[in-house]
Amino acid sequence: MRKLFGYIAGPDIDDRIKWVVENLSEIFLACNVKEILKNYGKSTKMEDPIIHFYETFLSEYDPKLRKSRGVWYTPQPVVNFIVRAVDDILKTEFDLPQGLADTSKTKIKVNTQTPDARSSTGYKQAEIDTHRVQVLDPATGTGTFLAEVVKHIYKKFQGQQGIWSNYVEKHLIPRLNGFELLMASYAMAHLKLDLLLTETGYKRTSPSSGHPSLKRGERLRVYLTNSLEEHHPDTGTLFANWLSTEANEANHIKRDTPVMCVIGNPPYAVSSTNKNDWIDNLIADYKKDLNEKSYNSLSDDYVKFIRYGQHYIEKNGSGVLAYISNNSFVDGIVFRQMRKHLLECFDKIYILDLHGNSKKKETTPNGKKDENVFDIQQGVSINILVT
Repeated sequence: MRKLFGYIAGPDIDDRIKWVVENLSEIFLACNVKEILKNYGKSTKMEDPIIHFYETFLSEYDPKLRKSRGVWYTPQPVVNFIVRAVDDILKTEFDLPQGLADTSKTKIKVNTQTPDARSSTGYKQAEIDTHRVQVLDPATGTGTFLAEVVKHIYKKFQGQQGIWSNYVEKHLIPRLNGFELLMASYAMAHLKLDLLLTETGYKRTSPSSGHPSLKRGERLRVYLTNSLEEHHPDTGTLFANWLSTEANEANHIKRDTPVMCVIGNPPYAVSSTNKNDWIDNLIADYKKDLNEKSYNSLSDDYVKFIRYGQHYIEKNGSGVLAYISNNSFVDGIVFRQMRKHLLECFDKIYILDLHGNSKKKETTPNGKKDENVFDIQQGVSINILVT
């Protein structure tokens, strides 16, 4: 992003966009950023300035994009519940007393850049140590879930702030992974996590040679990439080099990182525009032996993200998949093979149905209108799958 802004507002600025940059500069200079952010981290929902900037802006600027990409703010109590649930499961089911704060490591094999015809991958493999509790939010948005993980872990360090910065660098940043498709939310996620870590008192322990950007080993592992693709296509634009670097970093996670916890709020879109052979091949498991007139519902983005999360947990051999998602898979007829597949893959499945489907005219037990936690018509559920 530094390169991007250097390109559009640096010394070689194109005269055709100079007026736009100058107008934006005047607006930014008139903003009191300290005042806007003074309560950052202490507020929830739309009081969060980052959420207000991004979600409200997008709903006005491009409502179709917001709907097609499923940009909906996840209520803080839901995020908090899911993160605490994952933490508890790591402690009780996986014998990890520190839960999400765990620092234990495991060995994995990764491809080197050295060609080796004898290897099945075509490259020599090296064995490296990596953290066991790797967390991935494959639809990061503005980073709400990853930020909650940071807050939850930070509570364990109350009274031990002296070791916090070292822990963040060595045992926290290397374990938090996020993928995001939209540039604006990707930028907001980085801003939110950076502000949050600064708020907790985190200071870089390694020298940065006066350069304000994070060094390679310290950068936040939130990447601009399409989760549902194996590889990022070369766009052939002026951004291609920057995006290819980003895609390569994301591919390291997609290919090598032993993801143990997949969390988040995946997008919902029946008419999904996110189509490619890789994810379609995975979804085929949910369509096997079905004889339906339409499989449209199984191509919904949220179904793809559940299958995607399942893929990571299966690849790792054990772990937790924790989403809030569309709840139609819980009892829909066309989802019966999906349910069968999930039951065969996971040892334990917890579903907290939050209902809220206005199309079904659902009501609460006392007969009142059943409100949805989102501003949408489709009912939702919190799903926690463990193996």
